[in-house]
Amino acid sequence: MDLSARPPDGRSRRLPAVALPALAAVLPAAVAFAGALHAGFVLDDLADVVGNPAATAARFVERLPQTVRPLLKASYAVQDWLHGPWAPGFHAVNLLLHVATTLLLLVLLRRAVRLSAVAVLATALWAVHPALTETVTYVSGRSAGLSALLLLGALVLATGPVRAGTVAAAATCAALAPLARETALVLPALLLWWQLTVGRGESVRTACTRLLPVLAGAAVGASVLAAMPGHRTLVAFSLQARPPLDALRGNVHAMADILGYWAMPWRISIDPPQPQAWGWLELATLVRTAGLAVVGGTALALRRRAPVAAFALGWTLLCLLPSNSLIWRIDPVGLKPLYLASIGPALLLAAVPMRSGGAGRRFGMAAGAGLGVALAAMTVQRTALYADPVALWRDAVDKAPERGRPWIGLGLALLEAGRRDEAAAALAAGLAREPWNPAAREGLALIEATRNIGSDLLQQ
Repeated sequence: MDLSARPPDGRSRRLPAVALPALAAVLPAAVAFAGALHAGFVLDDLADVVGNPAATAARFVERLPQTVRPLLKASYAVQDWLHGPWAPGFHAVNLLLHVATTLLLLVLLRRAVRLSAVAVLATALWAVHPALTETVTYVSGRSAGLSALLLLGALVLATGPVRAGTVAAAATCAALAPLARETALVLPALLLWWQLTVGRGESVRTACTRLLPVLAGAAVGASVLAAMPGHRTLVAFSLQARPPLDALRGNVHAMADILGYWAMPWRISIDPPQPQAWGWLELATLVRTAGLAVVGGTALALRRRAPVAAFALGWTLLCLLPSNSLIWRIDPVGLKPLYLASIGPALLLAAVPMRSGGAGRRFGMAAGAGLGVALAAMTVQRTALYADPVALWRDAVDKAPERGRPWIGLGLALLEAGRRDEAAAALAAGLAREPWNPAAREGLALIEATRNIGSDLLQQ
């Protein structure tokens, strides 16, 4: 027998089994979002990253007590120290975070489902969806990307072999994740839901060994946030803006709207419409509340018979709850919460064909691959918009011409580009739709002032 032909420990045989699925999931994500490297700073980037003293190396420590999301600001400050306000560097880090998160998700889903093909397809469908552009392509979306990386890292560590080192590492990730984005405090609930669905069969002692360190880590992160004046002020402002029950009513509509963007990605805009102020007993509120209750009830009912489907449904609801429950946000409909929440729909979509056999399964996988290509193409197009603020806002206007904010955003982008006449027309259109908007009035006043200055210079 030729012993030289036999792998000594099986590693050479296992390598392709690991590398090929990873490549199939990561490569589409990297290609779909590669255009982000050509984008600049847009919108909130100018205030949160470039113009924020807490995001600079020189003043990060000084401003730390007043800031929010300290780990996020630390990442900005490190890059400021390395290369200053260089947009490609910030975009490259966002892209690397997404690639790393994609790998972690693949590991987690391979543990959740029996078939590797389902895990690969679900991960790829999630990783190339255009709803993720607000997290990956948009520098200010890093809060969602960085916290998701740490959250999934904690889950991968907590659901793997129980060792002292991995348990401690999971607790550390759980403590750090909310310091990038406070919504990561949902991590213990996600781990518990994992244990109740796809992770069933373990003893209570083993389940507690996995859960309690993560819970302790999340408690440490929550304590740090509670001790920071900036976070306390933010929570107080949100509670003052709307009482918890009023916030919950609005967020019922916001959750449904957010999920709608995953199902209909062609509607995605940099400025999505916000929910109307429906009453609790109005039909629109009753229908959406009933819909969310049905999803939650279905997840509980399927927990034993179809644990993967139950896990996917419950995961989606749990990921949306921190940002869309009792705390009100100025813009409750946004795409950043979808970064984690959309893992659930992607898993459901990939797992459905696996319930059939033979030709049905092959057709389902081929259809899933075709959908992935279509989503990736949409992401390439959407990512390209971030390289041109005028094009980004014109896209928003085309999708909602009846709203004022997209017109005002377009006008300000045109003004920044030096196209004053077009800017004035867009700002006037926005002001006609939102007469109370100060940004439109200030923009028009600035245009008029520059025209007067130019006229004075010509007369001289």
